[in-house]
Amino acid sequence: MAYEQNSEIFRINKDLCSFSQDGKFLALANQTNLSIKNTGTFDDYLTFVFSDVIEDIKWSPDSEFLLCCNFKKAVIQIFSIYYPEWKFKLTEGSSGLHSAIWAPDSKHIITVADLKVELSIWDLIDYNVVYIEHLKSSAVKGIEFSPNGASLAIIISDNGQDSVDVYKTKDWKLSRKLICDGLTCIDGLCWSPSSEIISIWCAIGGAAKMIIYSTVTESYEGIFQPADNKSIAISKNILTEEFDEKLRGLEIVRWMHSGQLLAISGQNEMIVLLNCLTWSPLLQLRLEPVIKAGNYLTRIFKESIVKVSKDSNKSTDKTSICYDRHISEVCERPVNIPIVKSEILMGGDPTTSIIHIIDILEFSSCGQYLAVRHRIYPGTLWIWDIRTNSIDILLLQNVISGIKWHPVYPRLLIFNESTYMFEWNPNEVLCFNIPRGMTALDARWHPSNYTVVICGYNRAMVYHFNNNR
Repeated sequence: MAYEQNSEIFRINKDLCSFSQDGKFLALANQTNLSIKNTGTFDDYLTFVFSDVIEDIKWSPDSEFLLCCNFKKAVIQIFSIYYPEWKFKLTEGSSGLHSAIWAPDSKHIITVADLKVELSIWDLIDYNVVYIEHLKSSAVKGIEFSPNGASLAIIISDNGQDSVDVYKTKDWKLSRKLICDGLTCIDGLCWSPSSEIISIWCAIGGAAKMIIYSTVTESYEGIFQPADNKSIAISKNILTEEFDEKLRGLEIVRWMHSGQLLAISGQNEMIVLLNCLTWSPLLQLRLEPVIKAGNYLTRIFKESIVKVSKDSNKSTDKTSICYDRHISEVCERPVNIPIVKSEILMGGDPTTSIIHIIDILEFSSCGQYLAVRHRIYPGTLWIWDIRTNSIDILLLQNVISGIKWHPVYPRLLIFNESTYMFEWNPNEVLCFNIPRGMTALDARWHPSNYTVVICGYNRAMVYHFNNNR
C-alpha cells in the first residue's frame, strides 16, 4: 500500500481530532478553537470558539452537531454545522463532569457527574432533563446504548445490590430491571450487534461469571464460568466443558461485528472465543512467552534498527552514518517475547503490585482477525486469524501506543511512539517513515476510504493511502 501525506501539520489539543460519521468533515480542537475542515480538500469550512480550553469533542450520530467539553469547569457547548448561529451551552455545577456522550437520536446528550453519582439526559429541543441516580462508580463499562439506538443499559448499585436498568430511548422510561442473582456483583455489560442480547459479567477472580440475557425472550440464554471453563446454554440445556487450561477472571468482552462470536479476556495471558449459539468455548488463544522450536505455523515479524551509510562528504572525506528501521519475518525458532516489568511499564513504585491484563482486544471489521496486546508484553501485538487458528506476532522496539483497524478492509495501523508507523495486512507487514520527524501515537480512519489522520503529541497530519494491490 503506497501512501501520500498532506504537507500541512495541524495543531491539536492532545488527540482531539475526529471525522464526522458521514465522512464529510474533520473536526480539530486547538486550545479554545474548534476547526471544521472539508474532507474533500481539507480547507477550512467553519471555525467555532469554545468558552475554555477544549478537552473533548464528539460528533453527533447524524453528523450535524459537535459537542465540546471542559471537564475542569464542567462546561459543555454544542455547535451546529449547518446552522452556525445556533448554540447550546450547559454547566453541570457542583456535581462536576466525568463524561458526556450523544444519544443515538442526536437530540439528547448524556452527561455523567464526577464519581458517577448521577446521570443526566438533556433534551436539546425543549431543554428538559431526566436524572438517573445510583450509578455504579467502579464499573469501567457501565453505560451502553444498544446498536439499534432503542435502549440504554446502565449498571446501578443501590443499597449494596447491583442491577442492570434498561431504558427505552423513545421516552427514557425504565423498561427492565435485571437483578442478576447469579453474579456476586456486576462489573460490566455489553450489547450484541443485533441489540437482542446483553452480556453481563462479574470480574472478581474466583467468582468471575458472565450471564447472557435475551431482550427478545426476556430470559437468560446462557452462562459462562471462567474458573471452571464451563458454559451452559440454558435454552438448549447443553453443558459443555472444553480446554484444560482455565481463564482467570474476566476483564474485556468484545462481540464480533456479525454477532457470531464473543471474545473474552481474563487476568492471565488467555483469550476465549464463545460460540453464540451454544455459548460454549470454541477456540482459545494463550499468549505464550516463547515461540518454541518446530512452531512454524506462527509468523513472527520483528522490527530492527539498521545502520545506513551515505555517500562520503568530499570536503571532510567522511562517511555519514544514519539509522533506519525495518520490519521483517523471523524464521528461526525458538523466539522469546520481550517482557517489561510493571514498574517500567507503569512508571510507578516498583513495590506496587499491578495485575497484568490484556488491554487491547479488537476485532477487524470483517471479524476474521483479532488484535491482542498484553501489558506484560507492551511492544508485542498478536493478530489471530480465527478462521484458520493461525497467528501473526509483531515484535516492536517501543511500547505500542495505539492500533486502528480500517473500518472496511482487513488493514491495521500500529503505532509505538516513534517517527514510524506499521501496517499489517494478511499478506505482509510494512514500515513507514513519517515525514518531518512527527512522533505518531494513534490515528483516525476516514469512515469509508483510505484517508487517515495520524495523531502525535499535540499535532495531527493527514495521510492518503492508495490501495494499489
